[in-house]
Amino acid sequence: MSIRHYCTITRALLALVIAGCASSGCASSGGAKATGERVQPVRALPSNATPVPASDGMPAGFGVAFAAADARARGVLYWQQCAATVLRLRASGTFGTAAVAPHTVYCVRTTDGVPVGGVFDIDTGYARARRLTLVRLDGARPRYTGRIDTVRVAQEARFVRDVTREIAPVWRQQRRLFTVVPLLQNEGTLEGWVMPVSAQGGRTAVLGGDVALVRAANGSLRRIVDRSATWTLITIPATGPVQLRSAERDVAAVSDLALARSALEARRP
Repeated sequence: MSIRHYCTITRALLALVIAGCASSGCASSGGAKATGERVQPVRALPSNATPVPASDGMPAGFGVAFAAADARARGVLYWQQCAATVLRLRASGTFGTAAVAPHTVYCVRTTDGVPVGGVFDIDTGYARARRLTLVRLDGARPRYTGRIDTVRVAQEARFVRDVTREIAPVWRQQRRLFTVVPLLQNEGTLEGWVMPVSAQGGRTAVLGGDVALVRAANGSLRRIVDRSATWTLITIPATGPVQLRSAERDVAAVSDLALARSALEARRP
C-alpha cells in the first residue's frame, strides 16, 4: 500500500512492518516513496510491535508518537471488526432470538490475547451489565466462559453513553455519523475515540475528523484530541493502489491509520 503523509507515513509504517516481519517472514519493501513503487501486501503488526528506530531518518520522538497512534488505530480497527461480527452473529441467532437478545455490543481482548465479543443489557442507571453473553472470535465461535469484569463492562457502557451525548448535538447538526470506541490504555486511562463514519457507504470513507475524550477527576469529560476540523470525505478506488493523505503535519490521525490498516488487511497495494 502506498500511503502519503507529507512523505513520512509511508516510511514510518513500512519501518514498523519491517520490524515485525523479521521473525514472521512477511513480504515488505523498504523506503517506498510516492514514485509508483509497489509495496507487497503485509499483515497488520501484533500489539507488541517495537517502535521505529531512530536511524530511519525521522524527527526525534516521531517513532514513539507514531507507535502510540498506531496502537490506538489497531485497537479501533479491532473494535470495528469485532462489533460488525457480533452484530451479524446476533442477527443470525447466536445470542438467542434476535427480537429478545441483548442489544449492546461488547468487544475485548483477554489478557492472554483471545479476541472476545458479545452482547449485554444495561440497566437505566448504567450501573449493572446483565445477560452478558460472549463468544470467542477465533475459530468456530465457541461460547466464552472465562471471567469478565462486569463492573468494567458497565463503566465502559456509561462512558460511551456520556461521550455520545457530548458529541452528538454538534455532529448531528453537521450531518456527520460516528461511532465511539472505548480504548483502555496500559496505565488504566479509559479513552473514548469518536470515529467518523461515512453516511454515503459504499467505497467512501472519512479521513481525519477523530476526537478523543477522557473523564477528568471531577467526573466531567475532557477532550485530549480534536481533529473535527480535518473531517474529509474520500472515495476508495475499486482497484489499484490506495493513497491516503493525512492532514496532520507530524503523526497521522488515529482514524487515518485505522483506515490504512484496514486497506492493508484487505490486501490492497
